[in-house]
Amino acid sequence: MALQLVEIYSDIGASKRGSAKGVGLLDDMLKQNHKSLIEKALKIINDCEILEDRREPDYSKNIQTIYKFFKEKLIPTMNEVILSGKFPVILSGDHSNALGTLSAFKNAYAKESIGIIWVDAHSDLHTPYDTSSGNIHGMPLGGVLNVVTSGENSLQKTTMRQWEELCSLGTKINNIKPQNIVYVGVRSMEKSEREMIEKFKIPLYAIAEIRQDIPLAIAKIAAYLKDVDRIYLSVDADVLDGKIFTSTGVRENNGLYPAELDTCIGLLIEKLGQKLIALEFTEFNPALKDSNPKDDQVLLGIISRAISKLERMGE
Repeated sequence: MALQLVEIYSDIGASKRGSAKGVGLLDDMLKQNHKSLIEKALKIINDCEILEDRREPDYSKNIQTIYKFFKEKLIPTMNEVILSGKFPVILSGDHSNALGTLSAFKNAYAKESIGIIWVDAHSDLHTPYDTSSGNIHGMPLGGVLNVVTSGENSLQKTTMRQWEELCSLGTKINNIKPQNIVYVGVRSMEKSEREMIEKFKIPLYAIAEIRQDIPLAIAKIAAYLKDVDRIYLSVDADVLDGKIFTSTGVRENNGLYPAELDTCIGLLIEKLGQKLIALEFTEFNPALKDSNPKDDQVLLGIISRAISKLERMGE
């Protein structure tokens, strides 16, 4: 398959800025082994002015600017990539951008079912109704599903409208069912998210289960999603053990080791085959004060090997 590298330079959905710089660093490092791919990379840059909102508390930080970026830049560019027939390898700043990219896929495959494999330390099922931080990078799947209409937070009508508009960008059709999401490595969630996972019976493959037998776990995931038409694979750097990999904004200990993540991604690419419609890497933040310089090469190796595997499958 022909690949298209898509670089999303936006990190305003996170509490700690700097992951947009991570995209730039990966671009620079990938030149050595993937020069032709880098030369044709699409760079989607969020240079929209941040519209300050001084509401207290703010349960949807920077939502106006994120909406503008998605509507005017991210979704139109992703639509072009999808129409080109090329397979997008996405390097994204923070995970809120997945709400935008998935909006484009929902529209493009409106008559087909879409599954999501979310490789992450966090379930990202929050919405403004139940968030404690207001950071939208904790809400991409909450927005994709868009089934929560109430919670412990008392929202102003403006916030409710803005959130609905953000969730409905691209299409009002929702062909992503909660049951077609699979979690890999999630180990941090709050009560409201846990209740959602239990309510919709979203499968969650914990670190211990994956570590015990990676090929078996991946085979189970592929079998679970066998009736889904298309699958989006999203990898957050914080799925890695926070004691080993420090270059990400919201670290959690007891995560995957780099070699384990490498193996998981490679097997998922093999098992999913033509069903796979995108591979996303996100939340790499080398700008943090305690970022380990060795993390750069760790993540580079994982991404580079994934790209090489995708290229070989397309031959």
